[in-house]
Amino acid sequence: MKSAIVFPLLSILVEYASSYAPVRNQHGHESNGALITDPYDYFATPPETATAKCALINTVMDESGSMQTEQAFLQATAFPGMTQDLYSDKYGYDYVFLCSHGFGRRFGIDPSWYRYLGCSLFNKETGQLQNSLIDNWYAVGKREDGWAAIQKGIVNVTATIDGIDLLETCKTMDKNMILVSDEDRDAEDPTVTLEATRAMLDQYGYVLNVVVPISILGDLNNLGMRISNGGATSTIFAADGAGGWRAGVLDKPLNEIAKSTGGMWAFEHYHPLVIDTPGAIWAVESVRRGVREFDETLGYSFASAFIYLKVHEIACSSSTGANLTACETPCLGADKEGPSCAITEYLDFSNAPSMVPSSAPSMSLVPSSSPTTSPPSTSPTPALSSSPSPPPTSAPSSSPSKSPVAVPNIPDIPDTEVSDTTTSGSKGDPHFTTWQGEHFEFHGQCDLTLAKDAGFANGIGLNVQIRTKLVRYWSYIKSAAILIGGDILEVQGSGDMDREVSNYWINFEFQGKSTNIGGFPLALFDDHVPGHPKRRFEIDLSSKYPGQKIVISTFKEFVKVDFVNPSTNSFGNTVGMLGNFQSGQTLSRDQATVMHDFSDYGTEWQVLPADDMLFHDQSHPQFPEPCVLPEDPRGQRRRLDEKSLTVEQAEAACSSLSNPLDVKDCVYDVLATQDLDMVGAF
Repeated sequence: MKSAIVFPLLSILVEYASSYAPVRNQHGHESNGALITDPYDYFATPPETATAKCALINTVMDESGSMQTEQAFLQATAFPGMTQDLYSDKYGYDYVFLCSHGFGRRFGIDPSWYRYLGCSLFNKETGQLQNSLIDNWYAVGKREDGWAAIQKGIVNVTATIDGIDLLETCKTMDKNMILVSDEDRDAEDPTVTLEATRAMLDQYGYVLNVVVPISILGDLNNLGMRISNGGATSTIFAADGAGGWRAGVLDKPLNEIAKSTGGMWAFEHYHPLVIDTPGAIWAVESVRRGVREFDETLGYSFASAFIYLKVHEIACSSSTGANLTACETPCLGADKEGPSCAITEYLDFSNAPSMVPSSAPSMSLVPSSSPTTSPPSTSPTPALSSSPSPPPTSAPSSSPSKSPVAVPNIPDIPDTEVSDTTTSGSKGDPHFTTWQGEHFEFHGQCDLTLAKDAGFANGIGLNVQIRTKLVRYWSYIKSAAILIGGDILEVQGSGDMDREVSNYWINFEFQGKSTNIGGFPLALFDDHVPGHPKRRFEIDLSSKYPGQKIVISTFKEFVKVDFVNPSTNSFGNTVGMLGNFQSGQTLSRDQATVMHDFSDYGTEWQVLPADDMLFHDQSHPQFPEPCVLPEDPRGQRRRLDEKSLTVEQAEAACSSLSNPLDVKDCVYDVLATQDLDMVGAF
């Protein structure tokens, strides 16, 4: 059976473990929820000159940090497989288009966290998108309003795609929508209702499939289900244990068949959108185990069923489907090539067997923590019960909280502090140390790219940003955020020294619980000194880069970022404020121009929309508004005689430091802040 799957599922199984990293925020379109200016007229009658048979696959993708697996599955397996079949002589489509949308990543001003990426044509010869950027979704987000994304995805379809006027060209347009999310619906836009969303799908002629966190008969081998007869009948699509699939019908109440998982309400929120339609609802954990957990057999089963049924829906739910032989029988014959025919021996809609949970052996659902094998999920795989419980009697008033994960240990800081002699990074009243140990300062207020490398750790990717705050004529690092793979750690300083735990966010959740970032162990240390504790977050890179760490430290409002024992192997390809790793030169974004004015250099590395801002909120300024610079950062307005502390007092307070550069920076910061305790930041 596996040899018949001609699309590259196996490439995902290998590449996801070693080098998969989705391109972020480099799309051809950045409408961020605003309606497009040239929408397709769904209800216009095509002219007689329009002769083409067209299909539109409209996809709305959850862009939260745990969605890399599903995004890769659509990009490398589902889309190529569907396109191959639709363009084949069996179904005979002339044009197959994709429109792509994201939701869950706060970018711009859209209240429902929706983002329009664009529309493009699948090339008939290669099966590739003409614009390959439109399905490069984010994997960094937190709030998922799938209903709003569906509605906006429907209206944000352009009238012309890659130079093809849809109305003038397409005699028929068969429309299919895919929603993928690992969460229930967050009501970001309270004006959007379930009833209006369903009505809009029906009105615009879409067949919807949703891939969400559900359990069918308590078994991940039950991949998806089509619901009919007002919910009294369910056709279940199940893996057969050999890479294929089969279908069975159950005439039982829905609450005896399916339920939401992970303490969420995904089944309740989304199954009403597909009930009594040709569409289906699918278990997101089935595709995750098939791809992320390297269950190759289950992966092939999910891909086979999903692709065949999607193609069958598109081609056979339309007015032209009645004339297709492929829609009269499941398959043209065993001698035909391609996944659709190869798997249909397991499909018999007319005499479907009674469904029982699969007896296939269970497999571990625990993801590997090693970043060289597979980036882990940001939340644990939910346990599946073999006997599903009934849904609630009434809809929830608000979305439930996320399932908790392990609480990180908070040990006392050991006697041996992190050494600054082998570090690069930034700290305090912004002092920067380049990869080659050069020292400079930048006084301004904005978000800055400290270091970034999309190829870090075999393609997992690294992005480190800092947020500076201006106070009169000096500034300091207020927050730092680190993205590794699909996980973000953000740490913020605080003047409230009575807080037991620092201000931090994990994947935008305040004081979220996790013991790893991008697969690398994360630990929080605290010296518990009353009044002014020193705290640090350590990301241990030793599993990939022995002896190396990224450390974020806080002292009062001040934040410090250190790269401990950096090497060419780990950080040799980074760009940003820390300069070129090999030469130490402070290079501009073109990686050719050396910049010597550090005010200009800081402004050069202000976080742009294409850099994907990592912080949980926005802070003034944001590009295109430039960094705010002090009027005179080193002039007469910072005269020491205006201060109550003297240079001698500052030098005495900082005399315990061994590094001369640290002493210099410490004196500077003590005088700027008028706080002798600032030595604690070093």
